[in-house]
Amino acid sequence: FEPLFEGKDREKAKAVHERSIHGENMQVELHFKDTGTLCEYKNFPIRDEKGVIIGTIGIARDITERKHAEDALNYRINFEKTMAKISTRFAILSDFDNAVSATLADIGHLGDTSRAYLFQFRENGKIMDNTHEWCKVGITPEIQNLQNVPAEMAPWWMAHLHADKIIHITDVSQLPIEASAEKQILEMQDIKSLLVLPVYAEKELVGFVGFDNVITTGAWPEENIDLLRITAEILGNAIARKRATNALRHIAYHDPLTNLPNRVLFHDRLKVSINQAKRSKKAVAVMILDLDSFKVINDSFGHQKGDLILKAVTKRLTQCVREGDTIARMGGDEFMFVLPDLSHTQDVCIIVQKILLAIAQPFEIEGHVIHTTASIGISLFPPDAHDVDNLIKLADVAMYLSKGQGKNTYRFYNLDMNTHV
Repeated sequence: FEPLFEGKDREKAKAVHERSIHGENMQVELHFKDTGTLCEYKNFPIRDEKGVIIGTIGIARDITERKHAEDALNYRINFEKTMAKISTRFAILSDFDNAVSATLADIGHLGDTSRAYLFQFRENGKIMDNTHEWCKVGITPEIQNLQNVPAEMAPWWMAHLHADKIIHITDVSQLPIEASAEKQILEMQDIKSLLVLPVYAEKELVGFVGFDNVITTGAWPEENIDLLRITAEILGNAIARKRATNALRHIAYHDPLTNLPNRVLFHDRLKVSINQAKRSKKAVAVMILDLDSFKVINDSFGHQKGDLILKAVTKRLTQCVREGDTIARMGGDEFMFVLPDLSHTQDVCIIVQKILLAIAQPFEIEGHVIHTTASIGISLFPPDAHDVDNLIKLADVAMYLSKGQGKNTYRFYNLDMNTHV
């Protein structure tokens, strides 16, 4: 067997011969040493007229083409199964992140790659993030190192993507001089070759999907390009659907003029804050703010400038509250606030005074200087009420008490709190 086979193939041939001597008909696949040809090797025992085994005979048949055809057929079957699985997964987009992660795992296994990943753009394409990544066993993940990457760091790469071109790098070390920035980044990750396709959502470039190979250089097979091309299209459609869903959800829960939460979202935020306060033993404040004499402003300057005032008021209000607070517009010139996680109810006074001072500053709207003030009513959980509707109702009562005191001021529903303040 020495002239014909080597390594594991030689050991397999010897084992077949030994078993044939003991009467077994054997068949295995072996590679010839000199040519690398794949053969189907059969070995049979030879018996004399008395049935005694006196030797063996071996027959080898070249099955290279047949094997290639079988491999191609198996790949095509697996390819179609994988595409059907991916398409089904995104048909009902209940969990985008898990769907993408599972899809990268599918194409990573089928493409026999080191890594499969998705990058997404934000800030009008200026920043790119590696949002999802699959790695073969033993390959170091890179996703943590590829966040908040300025797109301008890879000009050659971005030019290809914006031209809707495939980035097919067979040997990173041979990248052209104009791709020197990209070459440095890829070599830091020990990438030998890669294949990347742009992802478009409704004709907008939103990211890219790709394969990395950190083991060897070389061209990627055409079937892998087909695999990524279809995957990129599916991901683009999924991202477009996700955006549309998020936009509809935003419209359903936000005020169209100020982009603040509307009444529905405000109720939900307040309910969550009350439940958290019950566990933490802290307080929640509900505030209702009404602009003083806003009808006069609308009548004098018109509704268009009135809308600009409301937008300007919104900007000032957001600068007066904490990060975890909620401001909502209830319609007209009425705003509502949820101030959760209060250790001392007197802390509300600090925020309210900032708001009153901010609103009292003049507004410059299209060449006009416009003055207004605000009246604010406050209710507290738990002393005033324990449910959403009553807290809102009591804050509204307190707001009208504030207006009755001459406007540009605030009142708690709880009279003892007003006395204390």
